[in-house]
Amino acid sequence: HVLCFLQVLAAQMKYGDPANVTCVACQKDCSGDVPGLEHAVGKISQSGTTMFWTVDRLTEWGISLQCYYTNDAGDQCTTVLNPTLYRKYLPESVSISFVNHTEMMFENQQYTLQCSVQNVALVQSLTMTFYRGNTALRHLQSDSEHKKPVNETFTLNITPRREDDGAQYWCEAKLELGPAGPQPPPVVTSEKLNKTKEIIIDFRRTHSLHTPLTINGAAVERVSSWVCTSQKIFPGQKRESDILTTWITVCYDSCTGSCWKKLQW
Repeated sequence: HVLCFLQVLAAQMKYGDPANVTCVACQKDCSGDVPGLEHAVGKISQSGTTMFWTVDRLTEWGISLQCYYTNDAGDQCTTVLNPTLYRKYLPESVSISFVNHTEMMFENQQYTLQCSVQNVALVQSLTMTFYRGNTALRHLQSDSEHKKPVNETFTLNITPRREDDGAQYWCEAKLELGPAGPQPPPVVTSEKLNKTKEIIIDFRRTHSLHTPLTINGAAVERVSSWVCTSQKIFPGQKRESDILTTWITVCYDSCTGSCWKKLQW
């Protein structure tokens, strides 16, 4: 039976930051060989049976450290450390889109949402959450074992219901590295995607020019013409003195939060 004692102390390491590892060989009153620490980068210092590894700027993704010593029985004790390395700000960006779909959406039909993350290291520690409004739809993780930064895409099938009309879809990427990692875990969110827009059709009783129709002080966007390909349209009407206004919910290409205008009364 080989009696060995090796204690390696290391935290999660940020790419491009200083880093250090402490290796304690045996415990006390050790009479075996002097311990050692194999390394490809950085500097080594020693105090008794404790080894210290430091590096001013860690830029090697595949780094591996090996701490070892020979005990009193002549057996070599070895432990290998592969530090968990992550970028200081991860990931660079997150985007959301629909897969192979840019036109109208219909209730009770299936569509595929796609969330893409750019330049993320330790993607296996990333959790991607799809949202509809404030409701989390699904949490997904990658099967990739890459340590270096990669691009990754997550998909989710959705079937909109009528009550989902106007809902905004978005996703959140969270890097969870455990208690030794950054707290709270780094989070990056996508823009908010909306596939519907309210179109106001204004029927004036005369052909004379009128001032622009406004709702809550905002002028209604003018549409010169449009074609409906759906057989299911559910209009509503509201009479205001001599103005009859009909509003119909139709889909209007991909719309983000920055361009969204809520026009329904």
